[in-house]
Amino acid sequence: MSDAGLLTGAVLAAGYVGSSLQLVLRSSRPQREVSGLSPAVYGLDYGPVKVKSRDGLELAAWWVPGGRERKAALLVHGLNASKASPYVLPALPVYAGLGYSVLLLDLRAHGNSPGTRTTLGITETRDVLGGLDWLAQHGFPQQAVVLHGWSMGAATVLQVAAEEQVRAVVADSGYARLSYLLRQRVGGLLYPGVSLAARLVLKADPGRAAPEEAAARLRAAGVPLFLLHGQADRTVPFDNAIRIRKRYPESTFWALPGFPHVSAWRHPQYGARLRSFLESLGGRW
Repeated sequence: MSDAGLLTGAVLAAGYVGSSLQLVLRSSRPQREVSGLSPAVYGLDYGPVKVKSRDGLELAAWWVPGGRERKAALLVHGLNASKASPYVLPALPVYAGLGYSVLLLDLRAHGNSPGTRTTLGITETRDVLGGLDWLAQHGFPQQAVVLHGWSMGAATVLQVAAEEQVRAVVADSGYARLSYLLRQRVGGLLYPGVSLAARLVLKADPGRAAPEEAAARLRAAGVPLFLLHGQADRTVPFDNAIRIRKRYPESTFWALPGFPHVSAWRHPQYGARLRSFLESLGGRW
Protein backbone atom coordinates (compact mmCIF):
# COMPACT_ATOMS: atom_id res chain seq x y z
CA MET A 1 0.00 0.00 0.00
CA SER A 2 1.26 3.48 -0.86
CA ASP A 3 2.08 6.12 1.73
CA ALA A 4 -1.02 8.04 0.64
CA GLY A 5 -3.15 4.93 1.14
CA LEU A 6 -1.70 4.35 4.57
CA LEU A 7 -2.33 7.95 5.53
CA THR A 8 -5.92 7.77 4.30
CA GLY A 9 -6.47 4.58 6.25
CA ALA A 10 -5.01 6.10 9.39
CA VAL A 11 -7.20 9.19 9.06
CA LEU A 12 -10.32 7.06 8.56
CA ALA A 13 -9.44 4.86 11.54
CA ALA A 14 -8.81 7.88 13.73
CA GLY A 15 -12.12 9.37 12.65
CA TYR A 16 -13.93 6.12 13.39
CA VAL A 17 -12.40 5.83 16.86
CA GLY A 18 -12.98 9.51 17.58
CA SER A 19 -16.64 9.30 16.54
CA SER A 20 -17.16 6.23 18.69
CA LEU A 21 -15.56 7.86 21.71
CA GLN A 22 -17.57 11.04 21.32
CA LEU A 23 -20.80 9.08 21.02
CA VAL A 24 -20.09 7.09 24.17
CA LEU A 25 -19.00 10.15 26.15
CA ARG A 26 -22.09 12.08 25.09
CA SER A 27 -24.66 9.31 25.56
CA SER A 28 -23.27 8.11 28.90
CA ARG A 29 -23.84 11.47 30.62
CA PRO A 30 -27.56 11.51 31.47
CA GLN A 31 -29.70 14.58 31.93
CA ARG A 32 -30.96 15.02 35.48
CA GLU A 33 -34.72 15.16 35.55
CA VAL A 34 -36.27 18.06 37.42
CA SER A 35 -39.67 17.07 38.78
CA GLY A 36 -41.83 18.54 41.49
CA LEU A 37 -43.82 15.33 41.79
CA SER A 38 -43.76 12.97 44.76
CA PRO A 39 -45.90 10.22 46.32
CA ALA A 40 -47.84 13.03 48.02
CA VAL A 41 -49.78 13.56 44.78
CA TYR A 42 -51.58 10.30 45.64
CA GLY A 43 -51.99 11.21 49.29
CA LEU A 44 -49.33 8.71 50.37
CA ASP A 45 -46.97 9.18 53.30
CA TYR A 46 -43.32 8.84 52.35
CA GLY A 47 -39.86 9.79 53.47
CA PRO A 48 -36.35 10.13 52.00
CA VAL A 49 -33.88 7.33 52.66
CA LYS A 50 -30.36 6.47 51.57
CA VAL A 51 -29.58 3.21 49.80
CA LYS A 52 -26.01 1.96 49.44
CA SER A 53 -25.26 0.38 46.08
CA ARG A 54 -23.18 -2.80 46.00
CA ASP A 55 -20.16 -0.68 45.02
CA GLY A 56 -20.63 1.86 47.82
CA LEU A 57 -22.59 4.76 46.29
CA GLU A 58 -25.10 6.49 48.59
CA LEU A 59 -28.21 6.58 46.42
CA ALA A 60 -31.26 8.76 47.00
CA ALA A 61 -34.58 6.98 47.47
CA TRP A 62 -38.10 7.35 48.84
CA TRP A 63 -39.77 4.89 51.19
CA VAL A 64 -43.54 4.54 51.12
CA PRO A 65 -44.62 2.29 54.02
CA GLY A 66 -47.45 -0.13 53.33
CA GLY A 67 -49.68 -2.45 55.29
CA ARG A 68 -48.91 -5.16 57.81
CA GLU A 69 -47.93 -7.78 55.27
CA ARG A 70 -44.20 -8.07 54.66
CA LYS A 71 -44.30 -7.49 50.91
CA ALA A 72 -42.57 -4.73 49.00
CA ALA A 73 -41.95 -3.35 45.53
CA LEU A 74 -38.76 -1.73 44.26
CA LEU A 75 -39.45 0.78 41.46
CA VAL A 76 -36.62 1.59 39.04
CA HIS A 77 -36.80 4.40 36.46
CA GLY A 78 -35.16 4.65 33.05
CA LEU A 79 -32.56 6.86 31.36
CA ASN A 80 -32.76 10.63 31.98
CA ALA A 81 -35.49 10.09 34.56
CA SER A 82 -35.81 9.67 38.34
CA LYS A 83 -37.91 8.24 41.13
CA ALA A 84 -40.23 11.23 40.62
CA SER A 85 -40.88 10.57 36.94
CA PRO A 86 -44.48 10.92 35.77
CA TYR A 87 -44.39 7.39 34.37
CA VAL A 88 -43.09 5.86 37.63
CA LEU A 89 -45.43 7.37 40.21
CA PRO A 90 -48.74 6.12 38.70
CA ALA A 91 -47.80 2.59 39.77
CA LEU A 92 -47.75 3.69 43.41
CA PRO A 93 -51.51 3.71 44.17
CA VAL A 94 -51.79 0.18 42.74
CA TYR A 95 -49.09 -1.17 45.04
CA ALA A 96 -50.34 0.86 48.00
CA GLY A 97 -53.89 -0.36 47.44
CA LEU A 98 -52.67 -3.95 47.71
CA GLY A 99 -50.76 -3.31 50.92
CA TYR A 100 -47.24 -3.16 49.49
CA SER A 101 -44.48 -1.04 50.93
CA VAL A 102 -42.58 0.65 48.12
CA LEU A 103 -38.98 1.75 47.65
CA LEU A 104 -38.39 4.21 44.79
CA LEU A 105 -34.76 4.53 43.77
CA ASP A 106 -32.70 7.16 41.97
CA LEU A 107 -30.11 5.25 39.94
CA ARG A 108 -26.52 6.50 39.83
CA ALA A 109 -26.06 9.77 37.93
CA HIS A 110 -29.84 10.33 38.03
CA GLY A 111 -32.16 12.33 40.26
CA ASN A 112 -30.44 13.13 43.55
CA SER A 113 -27.97 10.25 43.43
CA PRO A 114 -24.22 10.75 42.92
CA GLY A 115 -22.34 9.91 39.75
CA THR A 116 -21.79 11.40 36.31
CA ARG A 117 -22.02 8.43 33.95
CA THR A 118 -24.56 5.77 33.09
CA THR A 119 -23.85 2.38 31.55
CA LEU A 120 -27.45 1.82 30.40
CA GLY A 121 -28.15 -1.07 32.73
CA ILE A 122 -24.76 -2.70 33.36
CA THR A 123 -23.32 -1.19 36.55
CA GLU A 124 -26.85 -0.06 37.47
CA THR A 125 -27.50 -3.64 38.56
CA ARG A 126 -25.38 -2.80 41.61
CA ASP A 127 -27.89 -0.07 42.50
CA VAL A 128 -30.85 -2.44 42.32
CA LEU A 129 -28.95 -5.01 44.38
CA GLY A 130 -28.35 -2.26 46.92
CA GLY A 131 -32.10 -1.65 46.97
CA LEU A 132 -32.71 -5.32 47.69
CA ASP A 133 -30.11 -5.16 50.47
CA TRP A 134 -31.89 -2.16 52.02
CA LEU A 135 -35.24 -3.93 51.90
CA ALA A 136 -33.78 -7.08 53.47
CA GLN A 137 -32.31 -4.98 56.28
CA HIS A 138 -35.80 -3.59 56.92
CA GLY A 139 -37.57 -6.91 57.09
CA PHE A 140 -38.41 -7.59 53.44
CA PRO A 141 -36.52 -10.62 52.10
CA GLN A 142 -35.97 -10.93 48.35
CA GLN A 143 -38.72 -13.54 48.05
CA ALA A 144 -41.19 -10.86 49.21
CA VAL A 145 -40.10 -8.21 46.67
CA VAL A 146 -41.52 -7.33 43.26
CA LEU A 147 -38.99 -5.61 40.99
CA HIS A 148 -40.65 -3.08 38.65
CA GLY A 149 -38.60 -1.23 36.06
CA TRP A 150 -39.07 1.02 33.07
CA SER A 151 -36.81 1.14 29.97
CA MET A 152 -33.20 0.95 31.22
CA GLY A 153 -34.67 0.14 34.62
CA ALA A 154 -36.65 -2.74 33.12
CA ALA A 155 -33.50 -4.19 31.59
CA THR A 156 -31.71 -3.76 34.90
CA VAL A 157 -34.32 -5.46 37.08
CA LEU A 158 -34.56 -8.39 34.65
CA GLN A 159 -30.83 -8.99 34.94
CA VAL A 160 -30.90 -8.74 38.74
CA ALA A 161 -33.95 -10.98 39.10
CA ALA A 162 -32.28 -13.71 37.07
CA GLU A 163 -29.61 -14.01 39.77
CA GLU A 164 -31.69 -13.25 42.88
CA GLN A 165 -34.82 -15.06 44.08
CA VAL A 166 -37.45 -12.29 43.97
CA ARG A 167 -41.22 -12.72 44.00
CA ALA A 168 -41.97 -11.30 40.53
CA VAL A 169 -40.82 -8.82 37.87
CA VAL A 170 -42.64 -6.10 35.93
CA ALA A 171 -40.66 -4.92 32.88
CA ASP A 172 -42.03 -1.91 30.98
CA SER A 173 -40.38 -0.96 27.65
CA GLY A 174 -37.06 -2.67 28.30
CA TYR A 175 -34.46 -3.70 25.74
CA ALA A 176 -33.76 -7.36 24.97
CA ARG A 177 -30.00 -7.06 24.62
CA LEU A 178 -27.94 -3.87 24.87
CA SER A 179 -25.74 -4.80 21.92
CA TYR A 180 -28.89 -5.33 19.81
CA LEU A 181 -30.39 -1.99 20.85
CA LEU A 182 -27.15 -0.13 20.19
CA ARG A 183 -26.94 -1.65 16.73
CA GLN A 184 -30.49 -0.44 16.14
CA ARG A 185 -29.54 3.05 17.29
CA VAL A 186 -26.04 3.59 15.84
CA GLY A 187 -25.90 1.00 13.05
CA GLY A 188 -23.88 -2.14 12.61
CA LEU A 189 -20.87 -0.31 11.18
CA LEU A 190 -20.35 1.96 14.17
CA TYR A 191 -21.33 -0.53 16.87
CA PRO A 192 -17.91 -2.27 17.20
CA GLY A 193 -16.24 1.08 17.86
CA VAL A 194 -18.93 2.08 20.36
CA SER A 195 -18.60 -1.25 22.14
CA LEU A 196 -14.82 -0.88 22.37
CA ALA A 197 -15.10 2.71 23.59
CA ALA A 198 -17.62 1.67 26.27
CA ARG A 199 -15.26 -1.00 27.54
CA LEU A 200 -12.32 1.41 27.61
CA VAL A 201 -14.04 4.53 28.97
CA LEU A 202 -16.85 3.11 31.11
CA LYS A 203 -15.30 -0.27 31.96
CA ALA A 204 -18.62 -1.74 30.81
CA ASP A 205 -19.16 -4.34 28.09
CA PRO A 206 -22.50 -3.87 26.27
CA GLY A 207 -22.41 -7.55 25.34
CA ARG A 208 -22.93 -8.45 29.01
CA ALA A 209 -26.36 -6.83 29.26
CA ALA A 210 -28.75 -9.47 27.95
CA PRO A 211 -32.20 -9.25 29.58
CA GLU A 212 -33.63 -11.72 27.07
CA GLU A 213 -31.30 -14.38 28.47
CA ALA A 214 -32.26 -13.30 31.98
CA ALA A 215 -35.91 -13.85 31.04
CA ALA A 216 -35.13 -17.44 30.10
CA ARG A 217 -33.56 -17.97 33.53
CA LEU A 218 -36.60 -16.41 35.20
CA ARG A 219 -38.79 -18.85 33.31
CA ALA A 220 -36.69 -21.77 34.46
CA ALA A 221 -36.92 -20.54 38.05
CA GLY A 222 -40.68 -20.01 37.84
CA VAL A 223 -40.53 -16.29 38.66
CA PRO A 224 -43.65 -14.54 37.28
CA LEU A 225 -42.98 -11.86 34.67
CA PHE A 226 -45.25 -9.08 33.36
CA LEU A 227 -44.00 -7.56 30.10
CA LEU A 228 -45.58 -4.41 28.70
CA HIS A 229 -44.40 -2.40 25.71
CA GLY A 230 -45.84 0.21 23.34
CA GLN A 231 -45.93 -0.84 19.71
CA ALA A 232 -45.10 2.72 18.62
CA ASP A 233 -41.94 2.86 20.75
CA ARG A 234 -39.11 4.51 18.80
CA THR A 235 -36.67 4.64 21.71
CA VAL A 236 -36.65 0.89 22.42
CA PRO A 237 -38.39 -0.66 19.38
CA PHE A 238 -41.21 -3.08 20.07
CA ASP A 239 -39.34 -6.04 18.61
CA ASN A 240 -37.23 -6.00 21.78
CA ALA A 241 -40.33 -7.07 23.70
CA ILE A 242 -40.98 -9.83 21.17
CA ARG A 243 -37.46 -11.16 21.68
CA ILE A 244 -37.91 -11.23 25.46
CA ARG A 245 -41.32 -12.88 25.18
CA LYS A 246 -39.87 -15.64 23.02
CA ARG A 247 -37.56 -16.54 25.90
CA TYR A 248 -40.48 -16.57 28.36
CA PRO A 249 -43.63 -17.38 26.35
CA GLU A 250 -45.74 -17.96 29.48
CA SER A 251 -45.11 -14.40 30.74
CA THR A 252 -48.01 -11.99 31.06
CA PHE A 253 -47.69 -9.82 27.95
CA TRP A 254 -49.39 -6.53 27.14
CA ALA A 255 -48.68 -4.98 23.73
CA LEU A 256 -50.09 -1.47 23.44
CA PRO A 257 -50.91 -0.44 19.84
CA GLY A 258 -50.03 3.20 19.11
CA PHE A 259 -48.33 3.81 22.45
CA PRO A 260 -44.79 5.31 22.48
CA HIS A 261 -41.98 4.70 24.98
CA VAL A 262 -42.89 4.20 28.68
CA SER A 263 -46.43 5.46 28.16
CA ALA A 264 -48.52 2.49 29.33
CA TRP A 265 -49.44 4.48 32.44
CA ARG A 266 -51.63 6.66 30.22
CA HIS A 267 -53.81 3.72 29.23
CA PRO A 268 -57.17 3.56 31.08
CA GLN A 269 -56.57 -0.13 31.88
CA TYR A 270 -53.08 0.39 33.31
CA GLY A 271 -54.01 0.20 36.97
CA ALA A 272 -56.34 -2.76 36.47
CA ARG A 273 -53.79 -4.74 34.45
CA LEU A 274 -51.01 -4.17 36.96
CA ARG A 275 -53.35 -4.99 39.85
CA SER A 276 -54.48 -8.20 38.14
CA PHE A 277 -50.90 -9.39 37.72
CA LEU A 278 -50.02 -8.62 41.33
CA GLU A 279 -53.16 -10.32 42.60
CA SER A 280 -52.24 -13.42 40.59
CA LEU A 281 -49.16 -13.80 42.81
CA GLY A 282 -51.37 -15.04 45.62
CA GLY A 283 -52.25 -13.94 49.12
CA ARG A 284 -49.88 -14.28 52.06
CA TRP A 285 -46.21 -14.41 51.17
